[in-house]
Amino acid sequence: MGLVKRDDGWRLPDALWARMQPLLPVPKDTHPLGCHRRRAPDRLCMESILMVLRTGMQWNALNCVFR
Repeated sequence: MGLVKRDDGWRLPDALWARMQPLLPVPKDTHPLGCHRRRAPDRLCMESILMVLRTGMQWNALNCVFR
């Protein structure tokens, strides 16, 4: 997500995230062979989904916004 020095209006407020996080499933343990990609951070995924819904931008355009 990078270092955010001030609220840019697109990120989830901490109070809202605190209410949403307990509703998400607990991540499973890593694969025993270690051959799968690591799980992306839940908050980053939620912010990305909300960004697409708010703006109507293409999902592939997020690479330059949130990475």
